[in-house]
Amino acid sequence: MKFKIVVLAFFVLTFIGVNAQSTTDSVAKPAVKYRAELGYGQTYRYGDYIVTSPYHIIRAGGNVEIPLKSGFGVETGLKYSFAIGKREQYYQRGDTAFADYSGHLLDIPVRITYTLPIFWGMKLFAYAGPNFNIGLALSEERKNTIRTRKADEQQPNYLPTPGIYNLYDSDLKRFTFQLGTGGGIQWKSLRLRSGYDWGLNSIGTNKERPKRLRGWHVAFEYEF
Repeated sequence: MKFKIVVLAFFVLTFIGVNAQSTTDSVAKPAVKYRAELGYGQTYRYGDYIVTSPYHIIRAGGNVEIPLKSGFGVETGLKYSFAIGKREQYYQRGDTAFADYSGHLLDIPVRITYTLPIFWGMKLFAYAGPNFNIGLALSEERKNTIRTRKADEQQPNYLPTPGIYNLYDSDLKRFTFQLGTGGGIQWKSLRLRSGYDWGLNSIGTNKERPKRLRGWHVAFEYEF
């Protein structure tokens, strides 16, 4: 009889210990979070000797956040962007150069995150860290309007040559390393976030005229 009581007590204590260990592990190691994102933003090429005009960005992708401790975590993901825009450049004689451009980009962020629960199931969060921007394709169609000359006269040398150009074949590099920061608010599985990224390296092929990429974004996220 005593033996049966000892065996029963052993199994009870083992079950309690395993259950306690499982509970401790679940607290110490929160589940990885997966999110889908859809948003809008604007990206700018800026620097000396260039006209600063925005690319309007529609962005979609996914994020993965690995929680650490005390509200901190590490976030990464893969995001695709479709970019469009246009610009006009005026010259002193009344001539105008037009450009319509479109492109496809990928972003791979690696962020340190911090999440703070507040009330009613809502949370505030912030992030900071690098972003790796990769250009897939970027084309530009150039047109000119010559206001002070007849249509059959030769185009002035200061105007760009009309045509459709792949900018990665001539003017720009595909890779941009950026640092960014941002944050937002979460309610249950829904999140609203915004942020800004600053380019650190020049994406221009002309070393004497560096160009950098920077921009902001706003996005909605859904957490699975």
